[in-house]
Amino acid sequence: MIIHGDCIEELSKMDSESVDCIITSPPYWKGFAYEAYFNSYAQYIRWSKKWLAECKRVLKPTGTLWLNVINDSEVSTRAFELLNIATEELMYKLHDTVIWYRFNQQPCNSNRQLTNQVEYVFMLRHTSAGVELNKEAAYNQNPTIFKTKNVGNVWEIPFNQGDKVSKNDFGRKETKSQYGHSGFPTALVETCMLLSTKEDDVILDCFAGTGTVGLVAKRHKRNYIMIEKDQSYYNLITERLFPSTPEIEVDIVEADKAGCSKCSRKKRIKS
Repeated sequence: MIIHGDCIEELSKMDSESVDCIITSPPYWKGFAYEAYFNSYAQYIRWSKKWLAECKRVLKPTGTLWLNVINDSEVSTRAFELLNIATEELMYKLHDTVIWYRFNQQPCNSNRQLTNQVEYVFMLRHTSAGVELNKEAAYNQNPTIFKTKNVGNVWEIPFNQGDKVSKNDFGRKETKSQYGHSGFPTALVETCMLLSTKEDDVILDCFAGTGTVGLVAKRHKRNYIMIEKDQSYYNLITERLFPSTPEIEVDIVEADKAGCSKCSRKKRIKS
């Protein structure tokens, strides 16, 4: 399911405890046109409390939220402030912390800061009881991101996996590209998904961006719910999930112009 609308409004319409896994990366709070929704960092933090609370409500008692956040004191989010909201105010359980090592990140051309080669992926749950991670599946799918067969919490995944990447295997996370900065590598999403879900589980991304979570879910026979506010990204998600093929019918859910209701309809996607 692809939903075009505001994440908090659309999350509020979902049933409680209806999602097996959430894999998402929230927008930065300033610096880019796509994220120009906030007048201040304080406003961004208040907004973050709302969507994190809604994610906790829709997540099943045995579910997992994989929260990918960069830590940047200049133009972006401070990762541990969002973590504090999740764990101290909303009572998520921090089950694990993954370090995404982006070893080939573009150098910082300043003597004032070090090159930021790390992003965080916080594994958040209602409880740590009963967790069984499928390490074998994760390793077999992407063995190169681990140094050994001992699947650890440092994942070595390039920031940019090449200049020519197909639309279906989009693997970049960069500010200026054909698809914008809002994607994350397929290997990152696959590893999270294979560790903590099984076939037919429901996977949610409430900041769908370029649609990688939906693409990976489809590839590995999971159900998906994608929420995206930006029209251009919403269009891109549709193109990626349903590439140039003979005309097919897919379920599209869209908020109406007033943003207060939604309708389900069949939309024909042409090649």
